[in-house]
Amino acid sequence: MAETLIQALSYTMLAVVAALVGGLVAVYRPPGPHMESNVQHFAAGVVFAAVAAELLPDVHTRAPSVVVVGFALGVVAMLGIHRLSKYVEKRGIGGKLAGASSLLITVSIDMLIDGVLIGVSFLAEAATGVLIAVALAIEVLFLGVTGVIALPEKMGTLKKLAVPTGFGLLLVVGVTVGILALDGITGTPIALILAFGSAALLYLVTEELLVKAQKVPETPTSTTLFFAGFLLIFLLDMIH
Repeated sequence: MAETLIQALSYTMLAVVAALVGGLVAVYRPPGPHMESNVQHFAAGVVFAAVAAELLPDVHTRAPSVVVVGFALGVVAMLGIHRLSKYVEKRGIGGKLAGASSLLITVSIDMLIDGVLIGVSFLAEAATGVLIAVALAIEVLFLGVTGVIALPEKMGTLKKLAVPTGFGLLLVVGVTVGILALDGITGTPIALILAFGSAALLYLVTEELLVKAQKVPETPTSTTLFFAGFLLIFLLDMIH
C-alpha cells in the first residue's frame, strides 16, 4: 500500500503544480470577461470528458440500485452545498469571498473527489492511475485559473494564491484517503463512490462552470473550446 500511495502522490503533484500555475497566470495576467468564459468552457469540457471516459463506463457495469443511490446522494449533496453557498453569499459571510463561495465550495468538493478517483485508479492499475492523474492535471490547471478569477480584484496576491494551493492540498487529501480507506475494498462501496463522484462532477459542469461562463454572450470560440477540452481528455483515454 505504501508504494502505491507514494506513486499516486508523486503523479498527483502534477495536478498540484498545475493548480498553482493556473493561479499565477490568473493573478499576473488576469483574463478579461471573454477569456474567462473561454477558460470556463474549456474546463467544463475537460471535466465532462473525465466523467464520460473514466467514471461512467465503470458505473455502467454496477447494480442499477446502487448507481441510483449513489447518484441521488451526489445530487442531494451538491444541491445542499449550493443552498449553503447561496446562504453564505446572501448573508455576506466570509466578507470578500462571499460572492465566489458557490464556485469555490463546489470546486473544492471536486478536488476531493478527483483525489479519491486518482487513488482508486492507482489501486486498480498503475497505468490507469497515471492517465487519470495527467488528465485531471489539465482540468486542475484551468480550475486554478477559474477559482482565482472568481475572487475580488482587490484581494491580495497571497490570499488569491491560497485558493489554488488549497485545491492542491485537497487533491492530496483525496488521494491519501482514497488509497488508505479503500485498499482491498470492492463492490458496492466503490460503486457508490463512483456514482456519487459522477453526479458531483456533472453538477460542477452544468451548474457552476457553464452557468458562470454565460455571464458574457456565447461565442463560436467558447463553444469550440468546450468540445476541444472534451476531445483532448477523450483522446488521452483512447490512446491509453
